Amino acid sequence: MTLTGIRRTAVAASAAALALLGWTGVAQAAPTPVPPPPVTATAGADAALAESLTSLREEEKLARDVYTALAAAHDQAAPFVNIARSEQRHYDAVGLLLSRYGIADPAAGRAAGAYADPDFQALHASLVATGTASLAGAYEVGITIETTDIADLEATLAGNPPADVTAALATLLNGSRNHLAAFTAAKDGRALGARDGQGMRNGRAAGSATAPGGGAGTASAPGRAGGQRRAAAGRPSTCPIP
Repeated sequence: MTLTGIRRTAVAASAAALALLGWTGVAQAAPTPVPPPPVTATAGADAALAESLTSLREEEKLARDVYTALAAAHDQAAPFVNIARSEQRHYDAVGLLLSRYGIADPAAGRAAGAYADPDFQALHASLVATGTASLAGAYEVGITIETTDIADLEATLAGNPPADVTAALATLLNGSRNHLAAFTAAKDGRALGARDGQGMRNGRAAGSATAPGGGAGTASAPGRAGGQRRAAAGRPSTCPIP
């Protein structure tokens, strides 16, 4: 996330917090990344790409950490449980790109909720506080994070990065759009379809306050395997995500 993106997210989070003062989706998980194919002499990333990938690594960590905290705060509401798993895969995918291009990992050795960039540190605290106040507020936080993530991924892709980076980030962009759709549906109280967790409403499994471990609303939602096969069929071979 660029500094502009961080400040934009912080402003949105503050606005969401004010809106929540009067208040008392499960996206299909992205496929697990695997190590990229061997390369003989990958050139180092230029300064702009290095900065973008470094920020994206922190951004994916932020999303994972915030969603994990909000799942704990809201009785393991399924969008947060399942999307946090997906964000772990996004985080891993960006980590593979950092390794491939010899870019220092800002997240190395840092626990959940701890960041190298103080702006991310402050943002994490703000988003968790806002999202913990209410489930509706938590969905707003998810929408804020995914909207910003989409904007930052699109900005990086607009810079015409190398083919393997383009392929990986395009996959992450599709995942973030799915996450945004899931959080928006949960906020609006709409039942989600089979692809996003059959039988889901307001982010919880039908008839249950929790959804981990299988059944409707988990990462193994109906249609997932077929969707993965279709996605893999058209994915560039340079993409570090299968």
